[in-house]
Amino acid sequence: MCLAAASLLPAQAATKVTTYEQAQARLTDDGYLLFIYGQGWDKRAEELTKALYNSPAVTKAAGNAVMMLVPLPESMTDAQKAQLEKTMGKLQLPHVHSKHSFPAIVMYDKNGRQYSIICGPAMVYPDATRIARVITVRRENFAKQQQILAAAAETQGEERARLLLHACRIDNIERPDRIQQLIKEADPEDKAGCLAALNFYNNPLGDKVDSTPLPDVLKEMDKAIANPLHTVQQKQNACAFAIGTIRRRTGSGGSELIRHYAEQMKALDPDSVLGRSADVVIRDWTQGLQFVRGWAPESLPIQGVPTQLQGRLPIGEAGTYKLHFKPTGGNKAIITRVALYDGDKLIAEEVRTTEIADNGQDHFYTLTAAEEVKQPRLLVTFDNAENNRDTRGKFFITKD
Repeated sequence: MCLAAASLLPAQAATKVTTYEQAQARLTDDGYLLFIYGQGWDKRAEELTKALYNSPAVTKAAGNAVMMLVPLPESMTDAQKAQLEKTMGKLQLPHVHSKHSFPAIVMYDKNGRQYSIICGPAMVYPDATRIARVITVRRENFAKQQQILAAAAETQGEERARLLLHACRIDNIERPDRIQQLIKEADPEDKAGCLAALNFYNNPLGDKVDSTPLPDVLKEMDKAIANPLHTVQQKQNACAFAIGTIRRRTGSGGSELIRHYAEQMKALDPDSVLGRSADVVIRDWTQGLQFVRGWAPESLPIQGVPTQLQGRLPIGEAGTYKLHFKPTGGNKAIITRVALYDGDKLIAEEVRTTEIADNGQDHFYTLTAAEEVKQPRLLVTFDNAENNRDTRGKFFITKD
């Protein structure tokens, strides 16, 4: 495997030039490496970038690429613009709307197309040995992408579409040009789902999401999260979208589902930004249904979802307990089930549908524990639809 990986890269013989024109005589399949820094406005970056440019380890890692040092003034005079154009030639700086910063090492193929960029934190205090390794890995990954594209050219139909999609998923390597058109040509009806996967960001429903019932939205989000064609980032984006949708529509009433998607988001990649944010989501957005606060539109659970009653419950010794529901305003609360657990063990439940109105009547569910309950947990299932959440009330627990 080591020999196979090494064979992706040619012998090492990088060339340093000062202009695009000079580069043409020495250009190879390894393309160009441009070391770009802010001239005159970032002296520290200029020093570090020049050190990398002159590092033997970095030069070796560049392979047969042509290397150029590119000073980039902040506000250019006409003379400086002319000099930059002479240096860059047909090569383009990273697009103004792309995620880049300077200093940077920008990598181009032999046709002058940017295929990778090293910038940001990696270039703040760049160690030459570490940057050399990054360059080597990026070059290897680009070579892998070219191999995949070559294999795709030998196939057709859905298999070709899958290979083209795979070529878009190489770490830190830009997508091939015209990739959407190429996938569409290979699989016009998108039977393999590759074009949809390529374009997926966080929401498969698009503008229809706001008019779609929440359960149906979440079904589509679950499909997106389970889709093997989606990347970890795409799946995490879907989790984040689901969390936001639940929060907007149900407030803390969707705590159980918010926790569910937050835990998925973290499990997919705990060290990513979204993975780390899951703990904050769980801490701040899953307070849920509170015993001492009762229920209200902003805390009412989602229809049909068993939801734990949070707080210290006056349940312990063996006996018969009643969970009372006392309405204080709004529409009817609809209850379908109340269950008592000792930890994860079901102790008792009462399943019946009750519409609770503010009419002075005492509404309660009865639960009997044959022995002491050491870790009491009450799960309540409401059946109020998404458009019928204007209800509020209090909880009480008594023991016979």
